[in-house]
Amino acid sequence: MKYIVYILLVILLFSLGCKEDSNIDQANRDESTLKFIPENPGSKDEISLIVFDDCKYNTLSKSSRTGKTINIEKQFNSMMKWPCVLHNDTILIGKLPQGTYNVNYTLIDISQQAPKNISYSTTLQLAVGK
Repeated sequence: MKYIVYILLVILLFSLGCKEDSNIDQANRDESTLKFIPENPGSKDEISLIVFDDCKYNTLSKSSRTGKTINIEKQFNSMMKWPCVLHNDTILIGKLPQGTYNVNYTLIDISQQAPKNISYSTTLQLAVGK
């Protein structure tokens, strides 16, 4: 009897940890969760994008620059039902020539069951000085 209680407790805790949190709406994420460092970069600075409160299972799948457009893409698989362990992620962009850049950040669900693959997408402006 004692073992059955332990097994039920473990199953209950596991199912609660894997539940989707309705308070976290990826589509309505505040842009304050994304920040460039340094804040006012120059053309000689190494530039990074900090993603605050990112789930640890979100993995970087693409980072590319074409002209004045930078595309950053992360992905996850919602079918895995992993609990979201929050951490801050740093994505290196590198040194950029002076100018204004559009940084497109996209988070994609790669699950076959996902009705809409893009979970979150935003475009940020990055101004690089001399």
